[in-house]
Amino acid sequence: MNQTSSDLKTWMTLGRVSNLPTVWTNALAATLLASSAGALAPPSSLVWLLLLAALSLLYLAGMLLNDLLDADWDQRHHNPRPITLGLVTRTQVRLATALLLTLAAAALLGLSQLIEQPHWLLGSATVLVGCILGYNLLHKKYAHSVWLMGACRSTLYLTAAASLAMPPQPIWLCAILLGVYISGLTYLAREEHRNQLLSRLPLLLMLSPLTLAIYSDNPWFWPVLLLWLGWLGWLGWHYWHHLANPRQRKVRAFIGAGLAALPLFDALVLAVANQPWGSLACVLVFFLLPHFQRWVKPT
Repeated sequence: MNQTSSDLKTWMTLGRVSNLPTVWTNALAATLLASSAGALAPPSSLVWLLLLAALSLLYLAGMLLNDLLDADWDQRHHNPRPITLGLVTRTQVRLATALLLTLAAAALLGLSQLIEQPHWLLGSATVLVGCILGYNLLHKKYAHSVWLMGACRSTLYLTAAASLAMPPQPIWLCAILLGVYISGLTYLAREEHRNQLLSRLPLLLMLSPLTLAIYSDNPWFWPVLLLWLGWLGWLGWHYWHHLANPRQRKVRAFIGAGLAALPLFDALVLAVANQPWGSLACVLVFFLLPHFQRWVKPT
């Protein structure tokens, strides 16, 4: 591998880019659900591109900030991340984070000029940035700061929906369910360096997508739900293979599987919204994500 490829792989690892498609499926699900629930036209191509750019830049900035603020902890606990391995300096990561946040702000301001109710977009985006900063500053100090990580994904949903108009009621429910799922997954991630499962509560929180079954009258919903359960749920392969047996426990692998399952949540949302083609697109992304994760670590 030449130096350019090595540097690119380092920055991709810092940004956890293998998880970036989950941001896109979140945005797709939120905008299509908002469009369906509010009887609105889907976003234009320019609105869609600026929205994806802004959310992607905020995600990457959050990931870089996480490694930057955790660098001392990673050093003490021999956690092999790019900064502690000396592959990139803290100054470089600090400058890259500032650049990503600046570009995200520019994309959001440009987007706000194209929509009719920009205050909802800018307000939810501001809350999203606050949740990103709050989580990265607090997560090593307070165990329950995982709810801020869940709030990051919830407000991402709301920000995407706000690119059309005020987020309608179904978006709020889906955003909350997604936030609960991510909070449960983040509880698990707190113990990944010890490879421990101290409580079943995180797994119960991760069952939040089952709530969507109450609202589904679309037959496509059920095969997607079975796929999700087969992949991750209590009856799923990853639970029994990576968590149930303490002697072969691999918490990190289960977390990667949990992140890969995020497009299935979006597929369930779009099935409830009677958007089968969007749901199918999310399922296809789900099948691709494990391959991306083998290339760039998801955690």
